[in-house]
Amino acid sequence: MKHIPTVGEKMYAYTPCNAYYVQAVRNPYTVESVKGNVMVARAARPVFLGVRYYDTMPDYIEDDPNGERITFRWSEKKQRWQESPIRYGYPKVAVFGDWDFFPYLD
Repeated sequence: MKHIPTVGEKMYAYTPCNAYYVQAVRNPYTVESVKGNVMVARAARPVFLGVRYYDTMPDYIEDDPNGERITFRWSEKKQRWQESPIRYGYPKVAVFGDWDFFPYLD
């Protein structure tokens, strides 16, 4: 069932592939615009109050008006919102409802 995102909605993106550590990475985004089957999202900012190491989780996540933009399109074949055009190997897939962050740990 197709989810129609709303402007300002929280979401995160991940990359489904065969590599566990790549698939586990989660990056937070905020929906910026939706026009038909095209959605633009901007990166949200994870905030670290203390020292940040490679495996540190953020203390909180906030919206970033200057965050990097990424375009998602609805895929009828896969029944999901996915990155288009694809920038790195596999498309990122959008999951709506909340921000989530998980670093690359490999």
